[in-house]
Amino acid sequence: MVVAYLLALWTPPASAAIQVPDVTAQGVYAYDLETGIKLFGKNEHERMPIGSVVKVVTALVVVKHANLDDQVTIVEDDLVDDPSYSNMGLQAGDTLTVRQLLYGLLIPSGSDGADALARHVGKIITGSDDPIAQHDAFVREMNAFIAEQGLENTRFTNPHGIDAPNNYSTAYDIAILSGLLMKNEDLARIVGEPGYSFVSVGPEARQYESQNTNQLLGQYGVVGIKTGSTGDAGGCVVLARKTNNDNSTVITAVLGASLTYDDNSAIVTDERWNDAARLFEFMDATFVWVPISDGSTFADLPTELSVWDVQLAGDPMIPVANRDSQTRYQLALDPEGGGTLELYVDQDRVGSLPLEPAAASGDPGLATSGDHDLR
Repeated sequence: MVVAYLLALWTPPASAAIQVPDVTAQGVYAYDLETGIKLFGKNEHERMPIGSVVKVVTALVVVKHANLDDQVTIVEDDLVDDPSYSNMGLQAGDTLTVRQLLYGLLIPSGSDGADALARHVGKIITGSDDPIAQHDAFVREMNAFIAEQGLENTRFTNPHGIDAPNNYSTAYDIAILSGLLMKNEDLARIVGEPGYSFVSVGPEARQYESQNTNQLLGQYGVVGIKTGSTGDAGGCVVLARKTNNDNSTVITAVLGASLTYDDNSAIVTDERWNDAARLFEFMDATFVWVPISDGSTFADLPTELSVWDVQLAGDPMIPVANRDSQTRYQLALDPEGGGTLELYVDQDRVGSLPLEPAAASGDPGLATSGDHDLR
């Protein structure tokens, strides 16, 4: 394609257009969920353990294969061996729905819920009654799901995130996967709940209740999603935050924040919450959301779109740095019609928006660009 060739001739050098404030986290990535535009990052492609944030993918695989009203009878192998591991307090012999187990998976971060769900879905996938085969099939499906999203720096070996070799992700990858979770209405509703109280559906009719491990839920506009912490992973959390007068959602991944434990495996210091608060305050001080049609943002863009008979679907709001920086764009036009609007802050590519044909005239197949200083 001609336009792909033209774009390849102009590949800006990598740079950190927006510098992340001082945080203890080893990996950070924040992006606008509606447009996919990056706000900022730190070591966002560095592989690292992420603890129970793995359960984001566990939940996504579960809803892909299972009915939320399916019933699952708990077995001894579902229970956690070490009570210091996060769990929802499952009891062998109890029967819960998949929906109830998802609440226990995502709100108190139940590793027992993860194993029960993996076993149930593994049987759906394989038809086997062998728990090892069920577990292995579920983990394979987790990694297949990741590959389907085009993510190359994530690999899981279990459904709960307990430290294990070759169990890793990146701030970028898990933020993208968390965005998928927030686009699922059922899962987004669950991670937005401060807690739950329900009765199992079996004859035991056991009461289950717990509070959300997400300490920032309801603060700073946070509406989800998932925490994780282990000795290897440190403090991890991915947060979905409403901003721009609740018209936009930002997904922020914070991985490897400073975390210390006492001799009883209780957390003594946990900097992920302070890190997240600093990032949110920085976000509010640095970005504003503007309609892409706003002539003060890209003065020449409306004219260029008209000349080339292309348009953006709707009028997306985009995050723009309200500091001394340069926001750039480049039209990448497809000879068959449409194309993309590539966006840059200084020399850092931050995202792209799809273009669609507006008319059947013009001469596509050309790349054009424009700059605008935002001060």
